[in-house]
Amino acid sequence: MKKTFLGLLLAAPLACLQAQAPVQGFNDIRFWAGSGTNQAALVLQWNDSGIPASLVWGYRWNGNATGLDMLRAVAGTTRIADLAGDPLGSDYGADARLALDLVQYSFGLSVVSLDYADAQGAQRTQSDWDSGYWEYFIRGGNFEYTNWGEAEPSLYAIPGSPDYAAGMWLSSPIGAGDRPLIDGAWDAYSFAAGFASQSVAQPVAVPIPLPVPYCTIVASKPHIAAKSEAGFNYRLYSASNLEGPWLPRGGGVPGDGQEIVFIDETPVQGLGAEARFYRIEVSQ
Repeated sequence: MKKTFLGLLLAAPLACLQAQAPVQGFNDIRFWAGSGTNQAALVLQWNDSGIPASLVWGYRWNGNATGLDMLRAVAGTTRIADLAGDPLGSDYGADARLALDLVQYSFGLSVVSLDYADAQGAQRTQSDWDSGYWEYFIRGGNFEYTNWGEAEPSLYAIPGSPDYAAGMWLSSPIGAGDRPLIDGAWDAYSFAAGFASQSVAQPVAVPIPLPVPYCTIVASKPHIAAKSEAGFNYRLYSASNLEGPWLPRGGGVPGDGQEIVFIDETPVQGLGAEARFYRIEVSQ
């Protein structure tokens, strides 16, 4: 008796597979939080000898936004505590792999720790004040600030740009909560291990999170399912061999945080010796 061979693959968009290349500008950023006509970039650098050294996310918005707004919009979980460590609140953002801890001072909120879990499950984490601090760097903006011990304000006025430029970073003279974003702004948090400042390395794009699919046969029809995430689109493709051609099985489906089930309407029985492979492509 002839049988059909069913294979299940998971393929990201080509751009996601190439995410290890250094980001040259906003067009190379894969993961975007928020919506709007303005765009900014967020770079995180743990200085833990991990590879890549730094990762970059994108942020979109309309109206007014601060550097801290961008960080909280990107982080999947934000926890806020007072100086004694008692919780003051929490909220949720776009990337579930990233967790942010903030502490409330009299002058505002400050970053304590940033934890990121990569696709292999490795944890990248650094915590403020124990072995160093998170230094905040910026590029692009227009605001006044007053240096410590000075009476007259200074002006920071650098146009925003979607293009990355080496040596563009300035250690911010103001906190992220006071820093107004402009279109084309870049922000970076670099952990100063041992309280020694670490310059920002050219980042790579953080990859789009990939689901873990599984396949079942219901009434002779393959059902391919995977948990989705809001803000991403999912589409099923199939092929008779790994080299392709890969053909779409229906249109794309927006994620909503629930499980998405794709049904291949071609029954398994009666297909002779045909091999059938599936892949789910994820886009934003």
